[in-house]
Amino acid sequence: MSNVIAGVKPVVADKEDRKKIYLPIIEALEESDWDTQDECMGEDEAYDEAITELHPNWFG
Repeated sequence: MSNVIAGVKPVVADKEDRKKIYLPIIEALEESDWDTQDECMGEDEAYDEAITELHPNWFG
């Protein structure tokens, strides 16, 4: 996912637009048993918001 963030963040300036990109990618990866979502935290505020929105109980 870090490679996705690195590719999207420099070319999509708007945080809400990046979040709209990340949400379906996160959901697709999770359907394939992806379990390292937290490793990308801090790379992009939009990603952080997207993952927190999907899993509000994970982050206190």
